[in-house]
Amino acid sequence: MIKITEPKDCCGCTACASICVHDAITMEPDALGFLYPMVDKSKCVDCGQCDKVCQFNDNYDRSLNLEQPIAYAARHKEIDEVMKSRSGAAFVAISDYILEQGGVVYGAGYKDHFRVVHKRATTKEERDEFRGSKYVQSDLTGVFRQVKEDLKNGLTVLFSGTPCQTSGLNSYVGKKLRENLILIDIVCHGVPAPFLWRDYIAYLEKKQGDEIVTVNFRDKELFGWKAHKESYKFKRRGG
Repeated sequence: MIKITEPKDCCGCTACASICVHDAITMEPDALGFLYPMVDKSKCVDCGQCDKVCQFNDNYDRSLNLEQPIAYAARHKEIDEVMKSRSGAAFVAISDYILEQGGVVYGAGYKDHFRVVHKRATTKEERDEFRGSKYVQSDLTGVFRQVKEDLKNGLTVLFSGTPCQTSGLNSYVGKKLRENLILIDIVCHGVPAPFLWRDYIAYLEKKQGDEIVTVNFRDKELFGWKAHKESYKFKRRGG
């Protein structure tokens, strides 16, 4: 039975909850909105699968790790694609290829009112929501199981997320299904709390007396590459 005693020993990836066939584990938010596993002891059979799949386990499988990273630099050939993305639009180029081959793509999008969650895309139009940085921990509830189902059905899956999220998915999926799973992670400095982001959105809307309709965490159009600036568009003001 998984038991988190220190917050630093969990990243909320949902691997433990996903692996539990008895659905004894749910992901519950703390005061800041970070998700941690909670075990329903009445459903738990102490099979130990949740502990085995946890990436914080000393036995986490690192057999596919390279001894030394192989580094490349890349940028999309189309400048319009670069301007729509936050860096060089490499994710767009790779995901375009996967979708054109009949695969599926998972990335961070929005649900409800700018709550950051992971979503599944089968078209470029759906994938476009995943463009751009989203500096909030995303909710992965149910996503790992959906990825595994796609892999079992023979689909190629591209998953983009933080290193903690890709590591958790890698562990959950297991060796047999990894061949058709492509993982893209980012250089991560830590993720802000979901409830702080929720409250900040509420604060801005109250201050402006208007509803936010668009969020851009790094607005290249207004500030280029030189500054890290957020921009918000409001329903009535238009910007």
